[in-house]
Amino acid sequence: MAAVLFTADLACSSKVAGAAARTARRVETAMSVASLVEKGAGAELIILDLMTPAADPGELLPRLRALTPPPISVIAFGPHVNERRLAAAREAGCDEVITRGQFHSRLDDLLLRYVST
Repeated sequence: MAAVLFTADLACSSKVAGAAARTARRVETAMSVASLVEKGAGAELIILDLMTPAADPGELLPRLRALTPPPISVIAFGPHVNERRLAAAREAGCDEVITRGQFHSRLDDLLLRYVST
C-alpha cells in the first residue's frame, strides 16, 4: 500500500519524495481530483495540501471515504495563517490537521506512522 499526496506544488512533492526515500515508504503524487480519486482507493494515507486549488476538504472527504476500499487515514496541512482552511479540514473529518511547518518538520515521522513498507 502507499500514501497519496494531493498537491500542485512541485517543491512540496519533491520534499515528500525525499522523505519517502529516506523512510522506504511509497508515496504517489496526484495533481488533480480525478488522479486523487483514482489513486486513493485503498491508500493507507491521503495527504491534502490545502493550498492546492481543488483541495476543498468538504467536497473531497466524502468522495474519498466512499472509495472501495476507502483510504485508512487523511492528513491535511496548510499555512498557519489560513485558519479558515485548517478549520474546514477539521470539520470535514480529516484524521489530522497540521500547519505546513509542522508537516515538513514531522514528515518522516508521519510516513513511518501511517504508511507500511
